[in-house]
Amino acid sequence: MKKIVIRALAGIVAAALIVYAADYAVLDYRVLRNLAPYGAVTVRYYYQVPEKNNRTEYAFASAQSENCVNALFPHRGLETCWYARRHTDRPIKI
Repeated sequence: MKKIVIRALAGIVAAALIVYAADYAVLDYRVLRNLAPYGAVTVRYYYQVPEKNNRTEYAFASAQSENCVNALFPHRGLETCWYARRHTDRPIKI
């Protein structure tokens, strides 16, 4: 039973590594061919300021554009665009 579990976990890890490597290879191909490997998302930042009466005050900052990568996983220090488009509000806790 222990061998089966170890082999199953090894198979899952190997499959995850293959998918990640394939995603990176596709991104490199898109960069070489200039096939829109990067995107931009407008992100709205806001400050969360805790007050003495256990409430939180919110102060909104201006919106900024951030670069993202059109891939399944984050690469090259950038978030994926599919994730960044769904999380456009970013808190800054003070």
